[in-house]
Amino acid sequence: MKTYCVHRLAFILLFALFFSCKKEFDTPPVKSAEAGTKINIAQIKAKFNNTNYRFKSDSSLYCVVIADETSGNLYKDIYVRDATGALHVKLIDSGGLFIGDSIRINLKDCFLNDYNDLIQLDSVNSEKNIVKLSSGANPQPITMTIKQLVANTAATNSVQSKLIRLENVQFVKRDTAYSDFVGKNSFEHTLEDCFGNNIIVRTSGYSYFASNKTPKGNGTFIGIAGQFRGTMQLIIRDVKDINMTGALCASVTPTVTPSGYLNKDFNDGSATSGGWLNVNVTGTVINWTTATSTTNPTKFGQCNNFIASGNQPACETWLISGPLDLSGSTAPTYSFTSAFLFSGPTLTTYVSTNYNSGAPSSATWTPLSASFGTNSTFKSSGLISLSSYKTTNVRVAFKYLGNLNSGSRWQIDDIRIFEP
Repeated sequence: MKTYCVHRLAFILLFALFFSCKKEFDTPPVKSAEAGTKINIAQIKAKFNNTNYRFKSDSSLYCVVIADETSGNLYKDIYVRDATGALHVKLIDSGGLFIGDSIRINLKDCFLNDYNDLIQLDSVNSEKNIVKLSSGANPQPITMTIKQLVANTAATNSVQSKLIRLENVQFVKRDTAYSDFVGKNSFEHTLEDCFGNNIIVRTSGYSYFASNKTPKGNGTFIGIAGQFRGTMQLIIRDVKDINMTGALCASVTPTVTPSGYLNKDFNDGSATSGGWLNVNVTGTVINWTTATSTTNPTKFGQCNNFIASGNQPACETWLISGPLDLSGSTAPTYSFTSAFLFSGPTLTTYVSTNYNSGAPSSATWTPLSASFGTNSTFKSSGLISLSSYKTTNVRVAFKYLGNLNSGSRWQIDDIRIFEP
């Protein structure tokens, strides 16, 4: 009996020893990225030299996540900030990081480069390079105006990637889907203030809110300041950051009244509704039409002499507004947005007070100074004063030129004349 108890006790001790060793083997100690030298965002950006700069030694950025992937509007992307600035971080893998996380990023083997002027920390492995220190921070946005924001065009500008708050703003195209939730294409919407300033808001078709409608009112917008080819744009973190239930700005949403204010948005599918005229002057008949695109979900005006094969037809085509009575106006102001694809002559815009019908050459047309789009992103013309034309029979027009060697495509939208 004594021998049996000894053997039984020995078995129990051996059993316990075996499983205690096995448990320790299955749970290896957790390793964290080396800290190395501490570095901040301003110092990181100072290393940017338009090349794919590689960090070769251990150095760490201590920062807070200000935008994450939760809404689906970002994928393998986060935005972070510290006391010196903000930065876009391109991840190798997805998930696990959230707004308010305080993290340390080991920069070894990561790269500093840019994507169409947006400076980014690239090839960051969330398992290898990132250590989460704590959670629950509540990063607050900085308040700016659209005018202040769009003035930052340099690739190294200090506003890039920051969390921004805009007040008293509204969407130009209201009550329309944020993005293409069926085809999963990204859309671009235009956000405007009460002074005619505007900025692009880019949304992904993979976001959970893609099928939601843009707000009908005016209010507050919080988002990330992005940049694409020198043009500032905004990125939505979540539609919960958007609160637009107030009254719209009358100054940028003019009503077509008997005094002749103009608001042409092409949403009715017609380039010539409201008294507009398509006038072909020379060459092949190429008319202004309406169209949509993956980046602009609602209709816009378009003229294009592109042919997939063969020479492009030479042409001169005008789109001329109906007569406007600005005699009772105070400070009539003209604006529109435009986009451009392929090579070809620049679009031009004019004003006349003595055109009635027929060839444009039958009247006097004065060219107006405006900013035109340089790529597929719609760009604001800026505010164009028509104070010298406070009279009757005022018309504005766009002249499209096409030649045999190029097939440019010009797109216009949101043509307005209003009181600022």
